Amino acid sequence: MTNEVTVINEWGEAYTIDMLRDKKVVENMSADALHDLAYAIKALKTPIKNVEDAVKKKLDDGVEIKGISYTEASKQMLSSDDEALKKAFVKKYGWDAVQVKTPAQLKKRFGTDIQEDLDKVVVYETQNRVKYD
Repeated sequence: MTNEVTVINEWGEAYTIDMLRDKKVVENMSADALHDLAYAIKALKTPIKNVEDAVKKKLDDGVEIKGISYTEASKQMLSSDDEALKKAFVKKYGWDAVQVKTPAQLKKRFGTDIQEDLDKVVVYETQNRVKYD
């Protein structure tokens, strides 16, 4: 028997990490079992974040943690977001080469004066979010 992380719901039912990694196992759970497991998993979100934050802080402070380290990742972006660059791209590639900023970005850049213009064009979408009572 190995020491494997196991989630145990309020009824004492145990779910191993291997079981939870298998989508078929999770999809085939009854609604009641899924309910209990969902609440158990939700309760772990804050403790998991606390551990991740502590690990990052230790690494930032130069502390070595066996098997855990930072790695570099690269991200592609344009070197600047200025008028000359936008004009050059629009001239060569057309308006599809540039993008209007989000309403929040526009308000940050231009202040509340832009709100009247935004009210005329902003589209609202709704989305379903999972709610835990």
